[in-house]
Amino acid sequence: MKKFIIYFFLVSIIASCKKDKVCNLDVGGFSGSYKISSVRYKATPASAEVDYFTTLFSDPCERDNLYTFNANGTYSFTDAGIVCVPPDTDSGPWTLAGNTLTVDGDPANVDQFSCSAFTISQAGVLVLGDKVTFVFTRQ
Repeated sequence: MKKFIIYFFLVSIIASCKKDKVCNLDVGGFSGSYKISSVRYKATPASAEVDYFTTLFSDPCERDNLYTFNANGTYSFTDAGIVCVPPDTDSGPWTLAGNTLTVDGDPANVDQFSCSAFTISQAGVLVLGDKVTFVFTRQ
């Protein structure tokens, strides 16, 4: 019984010392690699939201690509997993100011951010009044 109490005490101390990862919406917290896991589209503010993932990414090779945001303000897009023919890659600048993510000069609102994912949205993408929402999952 004494060994059990000592073991329980040591495990409790170790567990309490383990620090949770803090995820701040800043360049350091945001930097990392992500895949798009969801795309939703609303034609108007009053319309129903529809799943737009397979519409936007009709070819399966487009659905598993990797987006890496580097702390130095550059991003890279890698054709990962099922590779398209020809493979597609891209890179360029990105910035984060408040809750606005700008990639290659194109701003989007960061609606949600956590250690494991973030959600961005853009309005007026296809027509005035529409909204597209992307969910990126950290890899």
